[in-house]
Amino acid sequence: MRRGVDIRDYGSGNVGASNVWQSVSKTLVVPVGVAQIAQGLAGVMVARALDHGAGVQVAAGLAAVVAHNWNPWLGFKGGRGVGLALGIMLVFSLPVLAAFTLIAVAGVPLRRIPEMMLAAIVAMSMTALAAGERAELVAGFAALAALLIAKRVAANGVPEAQYERPGVWLTRLVYDRDIRDRQAWVHRNLPPRDDPASHTSA
Repeated sequence: MRRGVDIRDYGSGNVGASNVWQSVSKTLVVPVGVAQIAQGLAGVMVARALDHGAGVQVAAGLAAVVAHNWNPWLGFKGGRGVGLALGIMLVFSLPVLAAFTLIAVAGVPLRRIPEMMLAAIVAMSMTALAAGERAELVAGFAALAALLIAKRVAANGVPEAQYERPGVWLTRLVYDRDIRDRQAWVHRNLPPRDDPASHTSA
């Protein structure tokens, strides 16, 4: 814990690199991101080391994403799975990884990061198909996209009372948060940096 923050209570409530960046520390995002990519790699590489076929390797990668996104030790909460997805793409398809990265990064100058991230997720299986990847990989990337999208919509639980409204699920899908105002969302309830409590650590 840093800044006296339990990251599950702030910003997106997400335990991934993005919420670490927004709510805790920009320097910590590197080790957190690398660890998440390694998680995605690990399941696939273990299956490959055991000489399993592509289908089992894909299933192992998807299982890692499920465990990360709905971690039973965190009350079935977790991250968004994007870091793990990068690790899976790195193993299976560099064309898919390149397309995903280009689309997602395009969101920065366009100031449309969550929308372009959604587009990158949707494009994974289509890119795999266009690149002539095996059927197992095309299906695997489609399943991976479904998991990432399901987590965007489900987030880490039902909306808080002040955010409940008919369109909140669509807002989650498009903007990956319960309201369109990004600053208000990621900084909600976050202790100020000059608060003495923010200097505690555990």
